[in-house]
Amino acid sequence: MKPSRDNTFCWYPFTQLALKQWAQGKGIVSAAPCCNSIRPDTPDPLNVNWKLKKGDESITAKQIFEGKEMDDIRLAMLNGQRHPACKTCWDVEDRSTENRLTSYREYSTPSYNTQEEDLINDPKLRVIDFAFGEDCNLRCRICTPGLSNKLRIDYKYFRENNIDMSGVSSWDWKRIDADKDKNLTERSEYSVYNWHNGNQWRDILENIHDLRQIKATGGETLITKPFNEFLDHAIATGACKNIVLEFHSNCTKFTNTMIEKVNKFKKLYINGSIDSYGRNYEYMRFPMPWNKLTSSIEKLLQRVEIPLSMSFNPVITALNAYDIPKLFEYQQQLSRQYKTDNISFNMWIDLLWPENKYISVQYLPRHLKEELIEIYEDLYKKHNNDWDVAGMQCSQIIDFLRDKLDIPQARENMLKEVQAFDKSRNQLYNDYIHPNVARFLDG
Repeated sequence: MKPSRDNTFCWYPFTQLALKQWAQGKGIVSAAPCCNSIRPDTPDPLNVNWKLKKGDESITAKQIFEGKEMDDIRLAMLNGQRHPACKTCWDVEDRSTENRLTSYREYSTPSYNTQEEDLINDPKLRVIDFAFGEDCNLRCRICTPGLSNKLRIDYKYFRENNIDMSGVSSWDWKRIDADKDKNLTERSEYSVYNWHNGNQWRDILENIHDLRQIKATGGETLITKPFNEFLDHAIATGACKNIVLEFHSNCTKFTNTMIEKVNKFKKLYINGSIDSYGRNYEYMRFPMPWNKLTSSIEKLLQRVEIPLSMSFNPVITALNAYDIPKLFEYQQQLSRQYKTDNISFNMWIDLLWPENKYISVQYLPRHLKEELIEIYEDLYKKHNNDWDVAGMQCSQIIDFLRDKLDIPQARENMLKEVQAFDKSRNQLYNDYIHPNVARFLDG
């Protein structure tokens, strides 16, 4: 069965579970049918977190997948009903213009062979989408301290220097301090990850031969301890040969040892978190030099031995929107150099967390948004034969900007967020971002 606008079907609830938060002494404290369903306004789409946060580690991932909450979603989908747990996709589809916006469920068809299993009539947990921890090596401007422990450096700097971060989501340290009595695991500002040798983790490893795909995020996935533990266990047991390995990565840590490990798996899907090109990249994903990123990517492309699909996934903000076309040209160059069609380009306009963050492109002045519309229209026309999914996403960006043309500019708030990070990193935005945006911030 194929997910389409003519139905309410999605493969995720029939095949996978997203386990995005674990806590010390409690094990799994957050579960969802997919990671996309978790949003600031729907932090608990399954309505099971209250039960998991009690710390009963006898509740396994398989039991959550087979529970009533997931059954209700599956039944609603088969009956043509929109289950509220999937609000993220319904919202995307409802604001679609001529069906140009693609919702996440439309990408949900399994990437492994399902012909031998009727997963609609007999759902099986074949995929687990893990958040493997907050360990990271970068301090990205689109991220939060709950997803990257390196960003605690900036957070500490803001607090110690009494820098006003009011209204900046996940960085408003005064509000967070005032809320200090609330358990950290219940606060969006600091998701607490603590992988340990608990019953739930052991149960997953003991049943590893049931899995057909693993999806993983970090922090930076490749440096997290549990991700490497999972790889080593899958290799030692031989389960790796049947597992499709998919993970998000900033693509800066493709060492010889890591490439040797991933070559043991059936297929490899890499969602590259790469937000820009050249100097602008170094601003967005501090403190990584552009040449170190490109060296890591090219080492992977030279040495990978299994089927590989890799995507560049820039999240468009006010700070990098003008430089995204340069990144696309670099991706095209790699495709030509390595003679492959398996390096794609996926631009995201709605994955800034949260979407109303001050550096959102929607808060640029109208004339800059109109200029960006022209840039992306020209990009689409110029590369019309190169686009597949990315072409559709180019249209999504244009639609998004058109929809936000009348949103008032927010120069003061954007400048406050930008300058705060500039101070903590000894940077100056005029040296890194497009002159038109710099002039806007200069006022």
